[in-house]
Amino acid sequence: MSILKTTCAVAVTMACTVGAQAATISVSTFDAGAYNSSFGAPNHVGEDFENLGVTRGEGEVGPSLGTAVGTFESLGGVGSGGSVTGTGEELALRDGSLFGRTNTVPQGGSWFLDSTDTWGMKWTVDIGSLFDQLSFVLNDGSDQGAFLRITAGGESKELRTGGKLPNGNARTVVIDFGQQVSTAEIVLGNYTTSGGERFKLNDGFSVDGVDVSAVPLPASVLLLGVAMGGLGWAGRRKARQA
Repeated sequence: MSILKTTCAVAVTMACTVGAQAATISVSTFDAGAYNSSFGAPNHVGEDFENLGVTRGEGEVGPSLGTAVGTFESLGGVGSGGSVTGTGEELALRDGSLFGRTNTVPQGGSWFLDSTDTWGMKWTVDIGSLFDQLSFVLNDGSDQGAFLRITAGGESKELRTGGKLPNGNARTVVIDFGQQVSTAEIVLGNYTTSGGERFKLNDGFSVDGVDVSAVPLPASVLLLGVAMGGLGWAGRRKARQA
């Protein structure tokens, strides 16, 4: 490994291990205009599933789906509802509208990632650099009796606290990790009861407009990397001349 890469790796490790604290999860009603206008801002990495949908086509994605913002996979279970496609065991890319689920980002787009009535999704966030916050749109959750729970960074939040939510409801989810991290695990699970541990099938939901806020390496770290690289080059030159 080069000295510059080593320096950057050390910086990432320090950022991920110092001052660990729980994440903050907030859920609000989705505002299409506001969300779409800020999606894809500088230093943000986004995934709207449009290119993936066009490239892969509609249907199940296999055991996992690699994206610009990390990897998505099913939590398990075999869905049997009307929205199921294929085996009912995997997540699926969908085009258009389906039982209240629809594209939300970009406006006028077509594609989204569907839970296909499984227990839910696990998302391993990885954008190849540090990040401290992310957001995404949840569509059509908790309208068939499940308690959709969002878990991240040692915290959890349920989409509903009372009765079922309306068909096709859309919510903006923002997760603030309170520190710079290089990876994170987000679980979106359907449960039979509030606070319970038993999963529930056939209350499908979709995810779209995923936006991760990247954190550039500090200038001081980059300068240190350049300086270390220069020392390494000088050392190699001296060794060749010896």
